[in-house]
Amino acid sequence: MKSIFATQIHWPVKEKKGSVSNDYEKFLQPDLRSTWKAMEGLYDSGKARAIGVSNFSTNKMEHVLVVDRIPPAVHKVECHPRWQQKKLHEFCKSKGIHLSVSIILAGHFHIEKFN
Repeated sequence: MKSIFATQIHWPVKEKKGSVSNDYEKFLQPDLRSTWKAMEGLYDSGKARAIGVSNFSTNKMEHVLVVDRIPPAVHKVECHPRWQQKKLHEFCKSKGIHLSVSIILAGHFHIEKFN
């Protein structure tokens, strides 16, 4: 294989070395600058025809756009009626970034009963 169509930074987090769980106390501030520069290197080399992000907040997106030479082509996020992410949608639209949406159809929602 000479290239892939697209690659993304899946989650804007960094875990402490040796971490094996999603314990928020084990998360460190990610180095988005160097990570995005590496993504741009994949694009420049022709190994990826597009680069993007996934699960970034509007704030994290702004950090990437400050350091980028090549803006993300796509941003993949979870979106559904209970979490519409309107602010993020408008932000991506204003920057020309395609918003790709994933929807979890079952098993992810917690339904609360009110007495």
